[in-house]
Amino acid sequence: MGDDAGGDPVGNTSVFPPPPKTYEVFTEENVLWLQVLQAELDRSGQRESFRSMAPEDRRALQTQLLQDASHRDSDGADDALRKDENVVLPDIDLLELMPPDVSWIEQDGGYQLFGQRWPIPEATPTLEQLGIPRMFPPDPFDYVEALRTLLRTMLFTYYQLTNDLLQPIQPYEASGGGSNPKAASGTESQELSSNHATGEKQHEDPEAGPITDSVTEVSTTRLKDHLQHLETTVINFQYLMNQLRPVQASASLETLLEEQVKRREEQTKVLRDKCASIRDAIEKLSF
Repeated sequence: MGDDAGGDPVGNTSVFPPPPKTYEVFTEENVLWLQVLQAELDRSGQRESFRSMAPEDRRALQTQLLQDASHRDSDGADDALRKDENVVLPDIDLLELMPPDVSWIEQDGGYQLFGQRWPIPEATPTLEQLGIPRMFPPDPFDYVEALRTLLRTMLFTYYQLTNDLLQPIQPYEASGGGSNPKAASGTESQELSSNHATGEKQHEDPEAGPITDSVTEVSTTRLKDHLQHLETTVINFQYLMNQLRPVQASASLETLLEEQVKRREEQTKVLRDKCASIRDAIEKLSF
């Protein structure tokens, strides 16, 4: 493929944001430096306060501890980090290599990932929280019957939508204020449309005043209402289906276990039949 106008090669695009570049700092040398830093923090008793420091203070303390550790053996890691008898300190914040504190995430009640907040424990928002009308009765109710009702509603709404689309072209409803009330009527709008179709010249009515550009033609909202109703029904249907996912998983697991037991019984029967045939053959040979 060719290049775009900016000179950058055209590649695959994705709606998801790219992963962070944190994985690039997980080199062998940085991991060894992290081991040295953790040992120095444990020795100085600053492991807990190291996370809560400001970035500038944390980097300064990190450099100081690593410089002190470079003058003595620290878990045997210095020999692997020396290059030409010179110690090269890392230029990154080694805190990025440390795993997050799970207790803080649980205390905060969630975590941020790709611009979204994920609560702990995971909670599914209700239709009321999403601002979507509820089209099934409150609990307790029969989920199967509710799904059938929503399915019939979807089919009927789709039938109405298709029926409206197959209807002949209807005249548009004129809307808009302006200084010409006569031009805003439906009859005048039809006359304007017929004049455009036949190529006739439009004549201004001196009593009604000049025709202004404020008159706009808008289509009926019937199709939009059907589409909105169909979308709401589909969302309710998907919501109920998601509520039944645990039941579906349990039933699938139960079916899988039953199939495993059935296969084992069949294999056991084959082995027993084979053993019985071998015993019969041995008995015949003994006589």
